[in-house]
Formats: sequence, C-alpha cells, structure tokens
Amino acid sequence: MFRGIYRRVQKHQDDFRDVIQRAVQIGVKKFMITGGNLQDSGDVLHSAQTNDMFFSTVGCHPTRYDDFEKNNPHLYFIELLNLAENKGRVVAIGEYGLDFDRPQFCPKDTQLKYFEKQVELSEQTKPMFLCCQNAHAEFLGIMKRNRDWCVGGVVHSFDGTREAVAALIDLDLPVGFSGCSLKTEVNLEVLKSIPREKLMIETDAPWCGVKSTHIGSKCVKTSFPTKKEWENGHCLKDRNEPCHIIQILEIMSAVRDEDPLELANILCNNTTKVFFPDT
Repeated sequence: MFRGIYRRVQKHQDDFRDVIQRAVQIGVKKFMITGGNLQDSGDVLHSAQTNDMFFSTVGCHPTRYDDFEKNNPHLYFIELLNLAENKGRVVAIGEYGLDFDRPQFCPKDTQLKYFEKQVELSEQTKPMFLCCQNAHAEFLGIMKRNRDWCVGGVVHSFDGTREAVAALIDLDLPVGFSGCSLKTEVNLEVLKSIPREKLMIETDAPWCGVKSTHIGSKCVKTSFPTKKEWENGHCLKDRNEPCHIIQILEIMSAVRDEDPLELANILCNNTTKVFFPDT
C-alpha cells in the first residue's frame, strides 16, 4: 500500500519515500518490516538491505499457514530458516502465532501445527514476533511447552484481557500496543495493568490505525495533513503510517499518566533489548 498498490492494482503513485520521511521527522529511527509468508519474507529482507534504518522479520502468518502444505512443508521450513539466518537485517521470526478470528483463511488444526513448527524456527535463530487472536488457551499451551527454548519476543497488537496478559508476562513475553489495542475501556484498563518493562509500541501499519471511534482517540494530540483521496505530501485516510506511532505514544502515556518522553525512552529500551541487543 505504501507503493500505491491495492490488491495488485496501482491506485496512485509510489509514495514510499514520503511515508518514511514523515516517520523520520517525528523521531522514528528504525523500521521493522514484517514478512507474511516465504515470498513476503524474501521481499522484505531485500527492502531491509536497501536502507540502514530498515530491518525485517521472516515467517508465515497464521492465515497463510496453508502455504506450508501447498508446497513441500519441510522444504518450506528450510527456506524460511535460510532467510532467517541473515545476521545483518533479520531481527525476528514472524509474524506468526494463532488467528482464530479468521479460520476461513486457514483451519485451526493447520494453524496449531505450523505455529508450533515455527516456534522451532525461533529456537534455532531469532526472537519471536507473535500474534494471538481469539486463541489464548491454545497459544499459551504451545508457548508453555516450548518456553525453555524460546529466545524472547513480543505478542504484538495485543487486545486481550488482564488475565491473558498476566499469563504472557509469566512467560516473560512483552506485549505490543497499536491502534487496534486501544479501542475500548477494557483495552485501556489492560494497558494500565502492565509493568512498563513489559510494554512495546508499534503501528502495525498500514493496518490498525487509531480511529475516531476508538476510546483512546480522545488522547491524541498530533495530527497529520490527510486526504480521503491520495494527494502528494499528505497521509491517506484509513491508511496507517509509521509516523502515527506518536499517536499511540500519546494515548499510552495519557492512559498510564506517564511523561511521554520518559515512556518513549522505556519503550525504545524494551524493544532494543529484545530485537537489537548488540546496539
């Protein structure tokens, strides 16, 4: 979408450089570009090799686990592993986990099988970039079975309960908050309950932007010139961008009653510790 392409159709000109520049102007230093399957993972690794600020993940999203069985599952795993072993630009395995909100894209039993298989990939290489949608019990079961082998990570765009987050923290897994994590009063109460050293921040762009219907939107102070139809130099309505991470920070700091700059430094340190330990 940052190349102007929607469902394989070019809708407007490529504005990728503008998107990155807007993020840099509000203080973004690093970009983690996520892979959704083997092809995506190769593509985002290539992108990560074009800019010192860019880093990538390697993995297969739960809605696309059928890719394993459309190919040779063992060979698919080995090819993911080969990509993951890049020492310079690949910083995590993912995005992977369980997404039981959308079983129409991949059956639950297939998701369970290849989630655990990719945990094995993480054991051999990198930290985990995880998702858990409406699958808390099953997700926890797999993580508990493999906890002795995991090398850290984050459960991203978290929107679960206080009980769920407590269980994740017990497994030493931080949680990441995006716009999708800040929709309801319950979400905000969960945010308040999390120790600051177990928090991360993200946009999950181009998805998961803060909407006016989200309860957290009342805390947003920063806005960007935005158009309903694409126009050069403007954000596009309903397309989330990396620059919008400042809005997530504003909500998080207001809800937790913390100084934004102090919280930003803590969130940055938490992320660096997990994904960039050598910097």
